[in-house]
Amino acid sequence: MTSVSVEQVDPYATVWLRQRVLRPHQTYDEVLAETDVPDLFAIGALVERALVACVVAHPDPFPPGAGLPESAAPEGSAWRLRGMATDPVQQGHGYGTAVLARVLDELRLRGAGLVWCNARVSAEGLYRKAGFAAVGEPWDDPQIGPHVQMWRALEG
Repeated sequence: MTSVSVEQVDPYATVWLRQRVLRPHQTYDEVLAETDVPDLFAIGALVERALVACVVAHPDPFPPGAGLPESAAPEGSAWRLRGMATDPVQQGHGYGTAVLARVLDELRLRGAGLVWCNARVSAEGLYRKAGFAAVGEPWDDPQIGPHVQMWRALEG
C-alpha cells in the first residue's frame, strides 16, 4: 500500500521541486532566495515520504488597482500562493488538488480573509474548482508562459 500524506513541510525542502518544474530558467539559488519571505510556510504532498507536490504561502496584499473591491480583504488578511508545483511524473493523481485544499485550510486557521496568486493559464481549472476567480486579462511572462491573476475569499 502506498503511503501518502499532505502536511506542512519545510519551505526549503520545496526549492528543488519548484525550481525544476516552474523555474528551470533560474538557478537553484535564485529560487531559494524567493523562499526568504517573512511568515512563509509550505504544504507538501508526500508519497512514500518523497515530496511530489507543493505550494508556499505568505502574507502579501492584493496588488492595488487590480480590480478587487477594497472590502474584499481587510488590511493584513491577504495571503499569496506561490510555487505551486507537482512533479510531472505524479500529475493526474490529485496531489495538486490536495495540496491546494490543505493550504486553504491552514490559511483559514491563520485568519486569512483573501488568498490570491498569479496562476499559470494551464492550472486555471485547478484553481477555479477550488473557488478562485480570475481578475483582469491573462498576460505572458516570456520566461515561464501565460498567467492569469486569481483570487478567492476565505470564510472563517
